[in-house]
Amino acid sequence: MKLTKIILIASLILNFKLTFAQSNLPKWNGYIQTRYASDFDEISEFSIRRAKLWIYGDIPKLDFISYKIQMIYRSFKDESIMMQDAYADIRLKGYGKIRVGRFVPDFMLQRMQPDYEIPVLERANVINGFTHNEKQMARQMGINYIFGNDTLPLHFSFGIFNANVDKPMHAKDNYLLYTSRFSYKFLNKKDIWWNIGSSVSYRKLNNSTLTTIYEPDSLISGNDLRFGLETQFHIKNFEFQTEYVEAQINNDKANGWYVLTNYLFNEKYQLTTFAEKYNDLNPSTNNNWWFGAGFNYYFTKNTKIMTDFKAQKSETSYNYLGEIQLQIYFN
Repeated sequence: MKLTKIILIASLILNFKLTFAQSNLPKWNGYIQTRYASDFDEISEFSIRRAKLWIYGDIPKLDFISYKIQMIYRSFKDESIMMQDAYADIRLKGYGKIRVGRFVPDFMLQRMQPDYEIPVLERANVINGFTHNEKQMARQMGINYIFGNDTLPLHFSFGIFNANVDKPMHAKDNYLLYTSRFSYKFLNKKDIWWNIGSSVSYRKLNNSTLTTIYEPDSLISGNDLRFGLETQFHIKNFEFQTEYVEAQINNDKANGWYVLTNYLFNEKYQLTTFAEKYNDLNPSTNNNWWFGAGFNYYFTKNTKIMTDFKAQKSETSYNYLGEIQLQIYFN
């Protein structure tokens, strides 16, 4: 009798494992970034910069369609868990893919690089400043066609999104946002490659606030044309990356640039240097350029300790910021 029960239980466990091994169960991953920052004057604090968790996978019996849903928590800003991404990818054999849902439009090189992969603690100010929906973590609702992958030299995309939104992400008019990005790798080898590209976007603004470009309470209407130039050079353990981005909003112009270099040695240690300048249209901000350097230690590819120190000249002295961050990647 006991032997029969043991055989039955073992059979049920085996069938359970086989059933779920053969099904398209969602996969999951995530990471947490715990940070300490100080300006060496008024502010010294710990924070959760980002804590992300997402599920992803393929649709059963439709393996050319995949999906991703991502949540985020940020202690310094939202202090709540929010949905960040929710989209589906429809893969077209040999012709790229179509992405539909809520996600970051393919516009600007560093904006499209995951924050857990970039060698500095934050993207450049001009990249953060020129996101089209800064109130919703740069996410937009729409559709994007993307051609290209890591093995192809050519990358091209074209997207259509809601242009002017009210919470919770409803379009408040008939205007749309159009984006496109193009890049080409003139060198495309394992240890050396060189990439040059550009981005462009256009929308019609309708009493919208652009809090990272203008004063927070300014209502802007009219044409919003943005474009950027990018290049990235990689040779063995050294990498160089730079972008120039400009926004022409009616008769106003905002622009900015950054230069970033990094060198990885012994597969564990990484040195970074960077400089950036962002000229916004808010008279109360300091538009002088920042410069700095950092050091990172990699436990694994995406689990690492990151540090940097940067400075900016003000009217009478310098502004300083030092940061150290532990990033733990779950899987």
